[in-house]
Amino acid sequence: MKLDVLYQINEKYAPFCGVSLTSLFENNRHFEEIRVFILGEKLSASSEAKFRLLAAQYKRAICFVKTEKLLLMMKQLQMPTYRGSYAANMRLFLPYVLGDDVDRVLYLDADTIVSGMLDELAIMPMEGHPLAMSLDSLVRLHKGRLGFTRADYYYNSGVILFSMKEWRKMRCSERISNHVKNVRAWYPSPDQDLLNVVLKGEILKLPPEYNIQPSYLAFSLKDYYKTFGERGFYKRRELQDALSAPKIYHFFRFVGEFPWNSDNVHPDNDLFDKYLMLSPWKGYEKKKARIGLILKIEKILYRHIPRSVFIRLFRIAYENFIYKANKDSMKYKINKTM
Repeated sequence: MKLDVLYQINEKYAPFCGVSLTSLFENNRHFEEIRVFILGEKLSASSEAKFRLLAAQYKRAICFVKTEKLLLMMKQLQMPTYRGSYAANMRLFLPYVLGDDVDRVLYLDADTIVSGMLDELAIMPMEGHPLAMSLDSLVRLHKGRLGFTRADYYYNSGVILFSMKEWRKMRCSERISNHVKNVRAWYPSPDQDLLNVVLKGEILKLPPEYNIQPSYLAFSLKDYYKTFGERGFYKRRELQDALSAPKIYHFFRFVGEFPWNSDNVHPDNDLFDKYLMLSPWKGYEKKKARIGLILKIEKILYRHIPRSVFIRLFRIAYENFIYKANKDSMKYKINKTM
């Protein structure tokens, strides 16, 4: 059995990608072949050497994909950056950097841990679907701003299974670049919103075990569903089953912190530490997150008040954040006006 996997990172995220890659190799030793593509933006020679060492340790293939031409093309297409980097949107143009020998590829964010076997993703039928994704755990009001109904699905882009055949056939990269040029260039979640809006109705829904998000671990399912609702989301039993047999954890920022920050309250901290110690980056020194006063207060409340109360405050804070981000992004709605 064969599996192609892709990461897109800059130098800052190299250690975290290395931890994710370690977990992938460690829990999928049974695959005959795992080939890893890394789209790196300004990776250091030291980081590349550690990635090669890791791949050699598990007898896996690794390829560093040159991205200079892709970055130039994205700049010419006026693709938006995210925190000053084009890295987040490189995955939207994979046909320009991957050969025809890549039939399907599993994209993983650097902030993921693979905790189970991924056999199903290697053989899952995808006819008519250019990609498969799991649903996002936090979106509620944001869907309406994008023109979605409460019952519509909205997907998280931290884990994406691409069918390159279908992606090329349906001209997805071209449709996305046309949307950026003629409809809307900037979104609060750049690549994620673009995929959901442009490819609405064409995305195959992955089970939640392939994208276990922090909210599922920080709160009880009873409190989670009471606060965020069930419309347009997984049934409670689906999430219960996923938590009993998780395949991929996605530890995006929680209360302003990641597991690689010191003194964090992230529910994935111990899991991250486990694979950090198995990786070539085991000497990584955690540093405090730079967070503002509101997030510092959130962190104190998370530690001291009942989770059933905190989750309501958490939802309000998140929706206020995404509201402001959406308002800011609307200033640059269409590239022609920039």
